[in-house]
Amino acid sequence: MTSTEEPEFKPVGPESLLPPPGRLSSVFLDKAEIVIANVDGRYYALDGLCEHAGYPLASGQLVGCELTCPLHGWIYDVTDGWVINPPFGYRTRSYKVRVTDGTVEVALAE
Repeated sequence: MTSTEEPEFKPVGPESLLPPPGRLSSVFLDKAEIVIANVDGRYYALDGLCEHAGYPLASGQLVGCELTCPLHGWIYDVTDGWVINPPFGYRTRSYKVRVTDGTVEVALAE
């Protein structure tokens, strides 16, 4: 894919079945677990497992744009995947999300 090409988006489900604002859900796409966060009606997608211990992030708590892993308390910024706390410079993969005709789609390619 060149820098001018649009990434390939894949449907994850109808918008009506995805989380309401302030909530999370987990989906599988191409064998990858993805966590989808709804922040004030805007969707963000990250790898579904914590970078620290592989715990499912969808079971965490979302406050604003911050997702806290319930296992050890790592906090991720869902808008870009960066770990906020502890500030080690880690980042999980984040993915582009769009809504087309009521269907939420995620692009797994960067």
